[in-house]
Amino acid sequence: MKRTSVAVVRAAPAAGEPGAVEALRARLAGPTAREHVVLDFLADDLREVRSALAAVAAYVANVEAALSDGEPCQERLLSLALGGKPGDRIEELASAVASVRRRLAQVAARM
Repeated sequence: MKRTSVAVVRAAPAAGEPGAVEALRARLAGPTAREHVVLDFLADDLREVRSALAAVAAYVANVEAALSDGEPCQERLLSLALGGKPGDRIEELASAVASVRRRLAQVAARM
């Protein structure tokens, strides 16, 4: 029996929806555009973190589904072992998290 798994990740707020960064933007409304630029970068970094994390979570879900299959398929396991590039997404995740931390420090310094 072939099984398929799907990872579900909560989407980022759509444009115009109040999100965490937008709430902070309203609270920190400074006289210069510099604060807004830092917050724009922070929002982008958070999107990158969510995207990379979702890709890694989907890969793990696919591996778990393949392993829990009643009769694991050699081709499927080999495909998961060789494909998907989860290492690349983990590196992207680490980089994006480091960037979020940097941006948070910048925001904290402006408070």
